[in-house]
Amino acid sequence: MYRVVSVAASLLAVLTLGACQQMPAQQTAQPGAMAPAALAGQAPAQAPAQAQAQAQAAPRAATQLPSVDFRLAQPERAPELQELRMANATLWVAPQPVLSRGDLNTVVAVKAKDGKHYVRFGFTQAGAQKLAAVTQRFPGKVLVLTINGNLVATPRIARPVTNGLLFVPMASEQQALNVAAVIGGAGAPTGLAAPAAPAARAPAARAPAAR
Repeated sequence: MYRVVSVAASLLAVLTLGACQQMPAQQTAQPGAMAPAALAGQAPAQAPAQAQAQAQAAPRAATQLPSVDFRLAQPERAPELQELRMANATLWVAPQPVLSRGDLNTVVAVKAKDGKHYVRFGFTQAGAQKLAAVTQRFPGKVLVLTINGNLVATPRIARPVTNGLLFVPMASEQQALNVAAVIGGAGAPTGLAAPAAPAARAPAARAPAAR
């Protein structure tokens, strides 16, 4: 079994100070940022002022749609895995995500009865099937959660997750709220709901599947 690797930096520090560990440079394309460029060639001719306003709005729209990826990782070196060095451990991470933003349906900050804080990721039907397959096939592996390539959490797969809900532990309530708000904030795909403070409580019968 692999040890849990905890990440001390909060998402607030990641977003404002750039203090978070960056993932290896080889990344997949980010779907949120691709949409404006893909559609640019299809738009009709526009007045300069309108085009300038849209150009200024495009970066803001892109920042409202951060990429969210889950990658498999392990402590042992293996071919084709990328090294991820952290303060107290090193992981070897698969280059391609096994789950991404398109697989998500809801994201909410929750608090368990024992006082621990989590972000609860709810998956679409297709995403839930992927989650179940990954957690059934790779027990003991680590899921590396990143937002826009910034490392957020590294929960270990403790057991299969077959209900489409993944609880990812956070260092504090504020971090849980920050993570959920950034992923589900304004401009997010329909169905991703940002939580209202204080954080909702986690159901007592559902222990987190990833630690």
